[in-house]
Amino acid sequence: MKYATYNQKDYHLNIRNDMLRLRSNTPDPGFQELIDLGGNKHPNLYIKVVAIEEVNFAYELDFLVTYKGKEFSPYSLGGHILDENEISLFSMDSNDVDCYGFEKQEQFVFKKDVPLDDIESIIEVKKPILIFEDLPESRKVIPRGEVRDYIMKLDN
Repeated sequence: MKYATYNQKDYHLNIRNDMLRLRSNTPDPGFQELIDLGGNKHPNLYIKVVAIEEVNFAYELDFLVTYKGKEFSPYSLGGHILDENEISLFSMDSNDVDCYGFEKQEQFVFKKDVPLDDIESIIEVKKPILIFEDLPESRKVIPRGEVRDYIMKLDN
């Protein structure tokens, strides 16, 4: 997912015709309730269109999961993981079949469902985009003890 920092707050971001469309669930100043092409109002969804020069930062948010000392990509990250109490990890390294118990999903893709309590951390990776792409990516580690709270907040 893409995000932009505007007025010290991070917003979901869509890019259309060199304009940035910020999305919020709260009626922040300058945001307007979303009305779709069919004329339907969407309560609790607010939009503001800004130029790239108006935002402080724009980035793509990605995640890695540390399992047995190695970083893997999750298939997805959200509340469903808490319900299932496990997370699906994938790899493109065939060595992970023998070393970590991954199973072949399709050619060059290997998958493993891991109990949530077995992961060591989630790593939030912010990759700068647009005019910010020359900046270094940032990584924030969410340790095992904070993983469940972090995942719960992702859906909000």
